[in-house]
Amino acid sequence: MKQIPLSEGEKTQISHQLDKWFAAENKDNEEVEQAIQRLGKLDRKEKMLQELVLEGEISKEDFKEHRMRIEAERAELEDLVDVTTTRRGLIRADFDTALEIAGKLDLLYENGDNNNRRLLCEALFRQVRVRNGTIVKIEANSPFRLILSEAKGSEPLLSGQPSSSGAFV
Repeated sequence: MKQIPLSEGEKTQISHQLDKWFAAENKDNEEVEQAIQRLGKLDRKEKMLQELVLEGEISKEDFKEHRMRIEAERAELEDLVDVTTTRRGLIRADFDTALEIAGKLDLLYENGDNNNRRLLCEALFRQVRVRNGTIVKIEANSPFRLILSEAKGSEPLLSGQPSSSGAFV
């Protein structure tokens, strides 16, 4: 594993990679695209039904029945689109927050008290395995896994060696 914190250049590079990835995800999501297309069809269908009832070609009862089905399907599709886009937004926000933390990691760790350092380590790592006082394996939390795969930087954090202030990770 490479080290963190990130330099501004690395942070910008990872941010651009994330932009590309999220843009591709937004573009290639067939389920959401189909839901949006179906919502458009439902709007047209509802307008057509309104015209038919105004012209007297269908009864008001038939209109109400069809409209209830349309509204139920519309609600389901709108929920799908909303949940999917909201989830993407939250995932992106997690990555952006992780990038900010990774860029200031040395400062946050060195200036934090023991509770804040513990919380920082819990945010970064899912698991740290130590054998005979030496870190033998680190499993990063998502989204830090991606950041660690791209980062070059602070040796003390991942090696468990003292930093410039003498603090151990």
